[in-house]
Amino acid sequence: MNDAALTRIMNNPQMPTLPAVAVRILELTSRRDVELSEIARVIEHDPAIATRVLKTVNSSFYGLTRRVGSIRQALAYLGMETVKGLVLGFSLARTFKGDEDVVFDFNDYWRRSILAASAARSLAGITRVCDPDEAFVAALVRDIGMIALWKHFGDRYLQLLDLANGDHEKLPDLERRHFEVDHAEIGAGMIEGWRFPSEIVDVVLLHHHTENVMATDEQMRRVVLLAGMVADSFLTEGARSQSALRNYEEFSNRWFDLRRGTVRAALASITDHASELATLFELETAEIPDVDTILEEADRVRRENRVVVNESGDAASHDPITGLPDRTVFQNELLRCFDQGDSSDTAVLLVVVEGMRELNRDGGPGTGDAALVQASRAVARTCREACGSSVSVYRFVGAELAVLVRGEAVRRCDQLAERIRAAVRLAPLADQNLGLRSLGVSIGISDHVDDHGTGSPDELLRASMMALSEARRFEGDAIVGWQEGEVVPLAA
Repeated sequence: MNDAALTRIMNNPQMPTLPAVAVRILELTSRRDVELSEIARVIEHDPAIATRVLKTVNSSFYGLTRRVGSIRQALAYLGMETVKGLVLGFSLARTFKGDEDVVFDFNDYWRRSILAASAARSLAGITRVCDPDEAFVAALVRDIGMIALWKHFGDRYLQLLDLANGDHEKLPDLERRHFEVDHAEIGAGMIEGWRFPSEIVDVVLLHHHTENVMATDEQMRRVVLLAGMVADSFLTEGARSQSALRNYEEFSNRWFDLRRGTVRAALASITDHASELATLFELETAEIPDVDTILEEADRVRRENRVVVNESGDAASHDPITGLPDRTVFQNELLRCFDQGDSSDTAVLLVVVEGMRELNRDGGPGTGDAALVQASRAVARTCREACGSSVSVYRFVGAELAVLVRGEAVRRCDQLAERIRAAVRLAPLADQNLGLRSLGVSIGISDHVDDHGTGSPDELLRASMMALSEARRFEGDAIVGWQEGEVVPLAA
């Protein structure tokens, strides 16, 4: 880093500034003794920001079952970090949108930022390695230094963007070669001056490095790196897009042990949320490419090049906590159903044990694992009694179990899900700290019907994941199915 170049740019009077409401929110939230009422008053003082926050909180992006009518309610329901992230996002969008005379492509800038922010929030929720709202903010501001470089260098920076030819990964090297500093360094300096948390500053500073450095919050940095790969896979074309998708799948597995089906399934919700956010941010962003089109192209390229996807793992491997076959075995069995032509009589149920965070908080470390073991025994016993060898149960990811249903039992999936839910309810966890604690599950169901868009193993798994995601929006203990291309509540 060239300190002189960095200081020169940071002292430029044209440097972007953060709106007063965002500055005040950052000041307040840095205090340990701050009260939610103080934060609410500051946000309510800016009606435009307050209105956008409430619209977002009441949208399907958060899926609350009750309508929120005030900022204070939003703070109470979603917490300080979530509302702070929304205020910062809306403030930045309002300040850095440009006008008709601006030649910097703000539409492209915000489309990338919103896609990355949506991906970071979703992936943080899946991996549970960092706070989803902090990851959202870090991804949203990671490229803010690009605006500062454009403000300082004008047309020279636009020429550099032309040299990059849409390849975002080329930017840091080009920037350092021409300006002795890159947008990550500038962006980190900007948000540090705005009193952003040091962990987010570190993520922004290091968001163009891969595994050769470590951030203060390395897990959040990796989530933001994956989010950037998602954005690149959607916002570039041809070989570059496919390369970004492969990197996303590879590093998701390497860093967080996520399988290809899981990370692909996440793409649908990411793009849905990004499209919704673009509307809520009132940004005129171009339409986000269709997920299925990108994935179909990836499968076509893999077939043509005979690329074998490495789904490493012993076919007889078992999860050490539940004793069930692990997700590698599940995915291999699901592929086998399709390879053997049995896919028309195949269904997937994803079952998640609800309240794991509260169990670990109230009962101490290991309580969540004990709950998962208790629930998995109830699920396995119920499936065996109801359907015999036609149904198999696996540990999928986190607190989720996968149930693979074959043959005639597919037509009884709804009843099986009801029996599973009841069986878990009737098998409370006995804990020395909690006493008897009832457990609940949410269940997502999908079966293979070509006309309904579940014509491949990945599509079938993705449909069940979307159904499960919708079930969890009903505050848990719900059953949702994927029918005729859309989610349908079956029981709540």
